[in-house]
Amino acid sequence: MAASMNQRVMATRPRGLRPASKNGPILDKGNLSLPQSSASWDIVENNPSIHPQWQPEYFGDAIVVNGKAWPYMIVQRRKYRFRIINASNARFFKFYFSNGLGFIHVGSDSAYNEKPVMVKEFLLAPSEIADLIVDFSNSNSDSAILSNDAPYPYPSGDPVNEANSKVMKFIIKGGHVLDKSKIPTTLIKYPSPNLSDASVTRYIALYEYTSNTGEPVHLYINGKPYEAPVTEIPKVGSTEIWNIINLTEDNHPLHIHLGLFVALDQTELLDVDKFRECMKKINDAIKCQVDKYARGKKIEVPAHEKGWKNVYKMMPKYMTKILVRFSYIHSNASYPFDATAEPGYVYHCHILDHEDNVMMRPLKFTN
Repeated sequence: MAASMNQRVMATRPRGLRPASKNGPILDKGNLSLPQSSASWDIVENNPSIHPQWQPEYFGDAIVVNGKAWPYMIVQRRKYRFRIINASNARFFKFYFSNGLGFIHVGSDSAYNEKPVMVKEFLLAPSEIADLIVDFSNSNSDSAILSNDAPYPYPSGDPVNEANSKVMKFIIKGGHVLDKSKIPTTLIKYPSPNLSDASVTRYIALYEYTSNTGEPVHLYINGKPYEAPVTEIPKVGSTEIWNIINLTEDNHPLHIHLGLFVALDQTELLDVDKFRECMKKINDAIKCQVDKYARGKKIEVPAHEKGWKNVYKMMPKYMTKILVRFSYIHSNASYPFDATAEPGYVYHCHILDHEDNVMMRPLKFTN
């Protein structure tokens, strides 16, 4: 039995509105529901001198799963498969079960894992996909809350509260159920990423710009607005190395149209303020001696995220190295359409508010 579960944040209010009082969801008879109470709102944190609707990120109050706020699902004590997409504007989710159940991670945005990976929790950025199996026969209780503890904005924002720390409830029926389904020990092995195949190495810098009062006003990639002439022109069928330099305070889920990529490593940037000052002046990682700064601690890519992806989380104040393939990964075959045709493609941060203002750049292809 398979189930599909889409995660998104209901667009109930802008980030700049706060309720005068907050009540969390009530667990009652298997339902996760909001109490029927009224609330007044105070307007704060807006940027009218920049744009009356511009907010750095947009967070709603209600967690919505397949169109329902804080729903529940009755399940049997057997394996279920879930395909989860984070369709929220800006909210990251770090999923875990309240009763300690684990997840068997089998795939992500564009490809299966080479083999299943058991995890107790996992982080999902906006637009990221997780393909999972949950075996409810392992539950030591008759219910489990799918929970979230990712700060917002991620990773250094506010802690979750009673409302946004709950996603949905599973009611686990008692009794033995015959489950003949099996999880393969191996899945699909795609061609391994090969650094020697890379024909180009690029440095992609992520910037946030603020007003004199410290308010965010816009975000750029490589210090350029979207309308600036295209600077990334890969060859169809090529492989490239992209070093993503995140000079902001936020984690940015990067998405490259037509490109699938493997995250290789993430390296901390030392003395980042000095490096950022140079980069904002000349936007040249080589001339700013990036190797002098990208020599801090390395973060290993989690086992369940080592496969081919089309979205990956770029940690703040880190340089993330990815190997990008502009062809089909299973066969290296070219696209069955003309990728060089106008108007071309884009790459961007997948936080909706960021790509709209305007953390996005054009991407065009050549043969």
